[in-house]
Amino acid sequence: MPDDEMAAPTKDLAKEILDELDKPTSPEREAQQAEKERRDREALEKFYIDTGQVKPEQVMQRALAALADQIERMNPPATGPFDTFELPIEVKGRKGTLRFAASPRKAENRYVELSVYSESGQSTSSQWLEQGTAEALVSYLRKPEVVVDTLTTVDELMISLSRNRLA
Repeated sequence: MPDDEMAAPTKDLAKEILDELDKPTSPEREAQQAEKERRDREALEKFYIDTGQVKPEQVMQRALAALADQIERMNPPATGPFDTFELPIEVKGRKGTLRFAASPRKAENRYVELSVYSESGQSTSSQWLEQGTAEALVSYLRKPEVVVDTLTTVDELMISLSRNRLA
């Protein structure tokens, strides 16, 4: 086949490809890209945590900040029930949950609870970290000293699981 016969289809194909690339990205594609970026970030962060490149203090600080941000976004009512929010965490080699919920005792109070799972994942040990208004809890979660206190609580919960042979 002569070069001229090949050149025309090649140019047409190149033009079609460039035209497709110039089109705006569809909302579905943007959503897929955002989801992929989120999964990639999570995988990379997990890798850094697993290899010890991110310290437990950093992991907990991020988790507490994420919970505080979520509470602000939720903007729960000042009193009464609302949907509980649970944030899965992994720290010190254990999975767990930070939970924000309405207090079962006082309608105006909310609480933040830390749960740590046994290695098998079949048992948990939990402790309330703090209770109060949503605003007070957001303030509490952002205090630097709460990171160390929460990590100490993680250790205590792990000991509790071990002591009860649930580790």
